[in-house]
Amino acid sequence: MNLLHRFARTRRGAATAVLAAALLTGVAAAPAQAATVQNCAVEGTIMYGKYYAHNSEWGNTYNGWGYGSQCVSHSDTELGNNWYSSFNWSNNSSIPDDEWHIKAWPSVVSGWQWGYANPDHGGFPVRLGDEHQVVTNWDFEVNASNWKGDSIYDLWVDPSQNPSSQPQNEVMVFLNYSDGAIPSSADKVGSVWANGANWDVYRSYGSWQVISYVRTSQTWSVSGLNLRDFLDHSQNAGWLDPNLYLVSVQAGHEIWHGSGTTHTWNYSVDVS
Repeated sequence: MNLLHRFARTRRGAATAVLAAALLTGVAAAPAQAATVQNCAVEGTIMYGKYYAHNSEWGNTYNGWGYGSQCVSHSDTELGNNWYSSFNWSNNSSIPDDEWHIKAWPSVVSGWQWGYANPDHGGFPVRLGDEHQVVTNWDFEVNASNWKGDSIYDLWVDPSQNPSSQPQNEVMVFLNYSDGAIPSSADKVGSVWANGANWDVYRSYGSWQVISYVRTSQTWSVSGLNLRDFLDHSQNAGWLDPNLYLVSVQAGHEIWHGSGTTHTWNYSVDVS
């Protein structure tokens, strides 16, 4: 981190010298260009700070669902943590129920995620029973045609601090969704008031347990959302053991179909 700060100061010092020389000679200096990084590779990542953008196309890659393409990008032209995705996904006509299949999942991750890890783990993993607060902010938008998808947090929970394969538990927090893009194969087991909103609660258990909290009043922005509240509710219900570990927080957009872009501003996840 110190090296990065020294590099930034060096760049600012060099830019000042160039501008001064330009003023003396009467030649205008070109403004410095901020870097934009894009990755269109399947399962490609872009690491920045304690986060990384992940170009997951898991439904198409592993199951042959849908047709299309996708990219993720990160730019330092805006203040705050920001990332983008562009996508074009349609249903596979040879699969009768492909309308109900998730094609892709562009997202940003802090911590461990399915074998990928940023050297800066962002404070993860944390043991559930230690009652760490996990507070997040997220402003986002989706601009797409023929859009079916959702905007969610994925909390990955496992007995191991470093799972070698899929984790045993997944807690999903739905902020926004369209055209029935909510848990359809899970049982609704109740509702809960948390973080100033009402959430319907769904639970399913196949190869791993999935607990979903679906906000009944949808939103495009959250500030100071404490993900700890959802973990506590699941613990108190007896669904999660306090000896399990929260190994990562992932946030992004599950895409059933559509063509367009997503844009995130001021995203953060902080563990305390």
